[in-house]
Amino acid sequence: MISGYAIQRLAGDALRLFEWMRREDEDLNEYVFTSVLSALAIPEFIDSGKQIHCLAVKSGLLAFVSTLNALVTMYAKCGSLNDSLQVFEMSSAKDSITWSAMITGYAQSGDSQKALKLFSKMHFSGIKPSEFTVVGVLNACSDIGAGEEGKQVHNYLLKLGFEFQMYIMTALVDMYAKCGCTADAQKGFDYLQEPDIVLWTSMIAGYVQNGENEDALSLYGRMQMEGILPNDLTMASVLKACSSLAALDQGRQIHARTIKYGLSLEVPVGSALSTMYAKCGSLDEGNFVFKRMPERDTVSCNAMISGLSQNGYGKEALDLFEEMRLDGTKPDAVTFVNVLSACSHMGLVEKGWAYFKMMFDEFGMVPRVEHYACMVDVLSRAGKLKEAKEFIESATIDHGLCLWRILLSACRNYRNYELGAYAGEKLMALGSQESSAYVLLSSIYTALGRPEDVERVRSMMRVRGVSKEPGCSWIELKSHVHVFVVGDQIHPHIREIRLEIRRLTNK
Repeated sequence: MISGYAIQRLAGDALRLFEWMRREDEDLNEYVFTSVLSALAIPEFIDSGKQIHCLAVKSGLLAFVSTLNALVTMYAKCGSLNDSLQVFEMSSAKDSITWSAMITGYAQSGDSQKALKLFSKMHFSGIKPSEFTVVGVLNACSDIGAGEEGKQVHNYLLKLGFEFQMYIMTALVDMYAKCGCTADAQKGFDYLQEPDIVLWTSMIAGYVQNGENEDALSLYGRMQMEGILPNDLTMASVLKACSSLAALDQGRQIHARTIKYGLSLEVPVGSALSTMYAKCGSLDEGNFVFKRMPERDTVSCNAMISGLSQNGYGKEALDLFEEMRLDGTKPDAVTFVNVLSACSHMGLVEKGWAYFKMMFDEFGMVPRVEHYACMVDVLSRAGKLKEAKEFIESATIDHGLCLWRILLSACRNYRNYELGAYAGEKLMALGSQESSAYVLLSSIYTALGRPEDVERVRSMMRVRGVSKEPGCSWIELKSHVHVFVVGDQIHPHIREIRLEIRRLTNK
């Protein structure tokens, strides 16, 4: 009965039955202890777990390796890794389950490096890992993008003969996808004759994570043709692909599918939908989804703030941020990038400073490079170029090139050529590889009437092998994608397009 409650995750019932058993003076053997400990693998039951640990010591049941394994697992799943490690190190008769419990505990708690080190130690101790140990290690590799270590584990599991296990293959595909090796992930995916929904989702999510959004949508289409029903995680990944491609029509179709499959607007589907509509510039539809979400997470709030800010609704973006604070939704680094961008577009310097200081004062967040970049942009767009220069030079963070690049562009716009030349020379000294920086500095020296500096900048560009990347944009009209590349003459309507551009330029 206790074991049954544990399997159903009814920890309270398992614990009450265990206490009743103790009062009845029943024989408490190692099987009873392992059953009840497996039920208590929830953080709120950690104190009860510690009491049962003490009782196991009194009863002399720590001599059984199964009890020790249950304790290691219980502490690890409750997030108390120090206690888990103490029990692990105390055990003199560790088996593969003991090692697996500790490795999996580290992996699930985000200590992936410790999980990999412990697996290496296990290997050199001569203990043969189980399939579950290998899955834990592969998950650890996934979390930190350790592709090389993942390949070594793959080789090792081939030697052990584990490659035919479904959950091993799923972990492998997930690992390769998250480590950026989508070709290897696809090989593993194709190897399985009938991949399950978890594998389909891992593969689609891997493509999206690595920016291969067209492949993600293509695989989703294949999944549909094979009659595999997606889950909420699958649909969230597909919607992310639509967001990245700004494919609004595709996104609407996916939205219709989520309704057809009976998926609610809870996280992650609701969040992905509002993000997709906001990134595609369809703010009314994005707001429609956002307002109907039963619970709004930070990601969905960030998407709406970003969408409003980028589409000229800065005031509404800042109002939504204040609403987010009142609701108790904790902002993250991305939230403040979006808020500072809104201040920048609206020319709100004082508010920008207030939000920049709020990061540390109210939320204990240390500003990153992107927040410094936003503040330079806030000052630069408002014409406070001298303040922007002083802010860059007082920055305590390693910002590389990006801050001077923003200031250089602003100096050109405000025709402050002397300060622009100063910012440009800073970029040159730091070895910038951005062609736009060289072009901007060259145009500034041309405006200042300094041809020798113009030639010096162009010569530096040639010596450093800096070349301009051609610009590319696309738009979807009537289910057809039109792609435009700088200098391209291939588009079938290029003549009409050029005539229209000329008309608009003249106007």
